[in-house]
Amino acid sequence: MPLRPLTTYQAQPYRPRTPVIVALIVVAALYVGSMFLNWVGVVAVDGSYLIVTGLRQANWILAVAAAAVAVAVRLSLAPPAGFLRFVFVALDFSVALGLYIEYIDNVGRAEADTMTPYVGPGFFLALGATALLIASTVFGWRERDAWTDT
Repeated sequence: MPLRPLTTYQAQPYRPRTPVIVALIVVAALYVGSMFLNWVGVVAVDGSYLIVTGLRQANWILAVAAAAVAVAVRLSLAPPAGFLRFVFVALDFSVALGLYIEYIDNVGRAEADTMTPYVGPGFFLALGATALLIASTVFGWRERDAWTDT
């Protein structure tokens, strides 16, 4: 019986899935791009209804974009462990909840003042980017399982 080299018993080196990393970078770029578009209508102090950009209304999305880039960098170095999986769930939940609150808050405020509510293209671009974020975190979550199965 011939001896086998020790490398046959070692785990394969980690190869990051580039589609997940690219998707997270695209999500961050879409979030930043949505900040410069019209976001929602808000009622000003004098009672007028103004259309504002994402930088004035939802600049918290920029922190989410930075977190998505940080997760992409981390995924390029090593497979996701327990903490990174928690970050996946926290990002998905907080962004979806934040966009829902933005929508309900602005539409409800406009209807309370008997004005036609406005939700602009920046909001919908961020909403689409959130769908891509959820899909990329699902595939990123499964990356570790695929890596350990081989």
